[in-house]
Amino acid sequence: MSAPRFLVLVGASMLALAAPAGAADVQKIAGGLDNPRHLAFGGKDLYVAEAGRGGDGPCFPGEEGGTSCVGATGAVTVVQRDGEQYRLVSGLASMADQGTGANAIGPHGIDVNGWDQVLVTNGGPTGANRDDLAKLNPVADLFGRVLSIDGDGDIQRLVDVWGFERDNNADAQVGNPAVDSNPVDVIAGHRRLVIADAGGNSLLKAGRDGSVEVLSLFANRQVKDPFGPGQIPMQAVPTGVVKGPDGAYYMSQLTGFPFPVGGANVYRVDRHTGEAAVFAGGFTNIMDLTFDGDGTLWVLEIDHDSLLGGTTDGAIYSVDSSGQKTLLDLPAGTLTAPGGITVGDDGALYVTNDTTSAGGGEVLRIDVGAGGADHGRGSGD
Repeated sequence: MSAPRFLVLVGASMLALAAPAGAADVQKIAGGLDNPRHLAFGGKDLYVAEAGRGGDGPCFPGEEGGTSCVGATGAVTVVQRDGEQYRLVSGLASMADQGTGANAIGPHGIDVNGWDQVLVTNGGPTGANRDDLAKLNPVADLFGRVLSIDGDGDIQRLVDVWGFERDNNADAQVGNPAVDSNPVDVIAGHRRLVIADAGGNSLLKAGRDGSVEVLSLFANRQVKDPFGPGQIPMQAVPTGVVKGPDGAYYMSQLTGFPFPVGGANVYRVDRHTGEAAVFAGGFTNIMDLTFDGDGTLWVLEIDHDSLLGGTTDGAIYSVDSSGQKTLLDLPAGTLTAPGGITVGDDGALYVTNDTTSAGGGEVLRIDVGAGGADHGRGSGD
């Protein structure tokens, strides 16, 4: 399928934020993005998945209340080393709040190092029925898939994650009977893809032929009920996956409701057996993670005081090889609902910010004084 190609050259503003002594230096290097999520380097260029701004419909009750509407507004933007940005592809599936285009679900995870292609997870449709949506708007058929995009912006349906959940509902065995899929990250190797499914509470492995198997399932945990006595089940909600220096996969979790402060973990997952163990804990609502060239793991929280807290300030932690974490010192107000993190060959962190707004999303470069590093996504297997 060939998606409409949209080219916009924009001189990226270099907005430096005032930093306290000892804090990392922050610059804005790209803006005007629609609900940007994960990002990854390909050569010298930075590729950003944009979840879009929804569209004219069909519309249906949203997962968090309100009304969500479908549209062909998902995209992948390329930010070049010289500061110019353009859309490699547009017209991907998106669903977002009616009227505002905020809180979109659409293109989310991205990898540009595997199989000489740009790979994107087109997230959604969460609890909605993709087949019913596609009858009313054909673009909805892209939801719940891993897409391959070439240099001309042409796309190929590579893996049907939503279809696998519909037919197997693997996480029903760990306490979640509803059919729900939302692929949010992907890494590629020579033999397979590894995919994080936030709706299916799983890491999946997929072959070049589109075959899908469960690598690891993440069961519900019992947590304190914030509105009453006792405990309630909380889903895992995987959000990111990378391959570590030791060859294992490392997976981050947002957690489901009630999104407790300190309730999110980073898991180390054996790439052969799928056995998972907590590598580092005490985080809140993680959206992404990345390794630098020195083996430090960087973990991004979308909301440091919980999605049910009073602010939208995010946070970044560094985590050493023993799992000990350190909060990165950033200027006040730097991170507002950040959604993706990667490392450049200059050792700096690159983070998507304002990731729940249509047109207000941006990319920040954060100089943490690190040495040379790889892009941080790792390879599948």
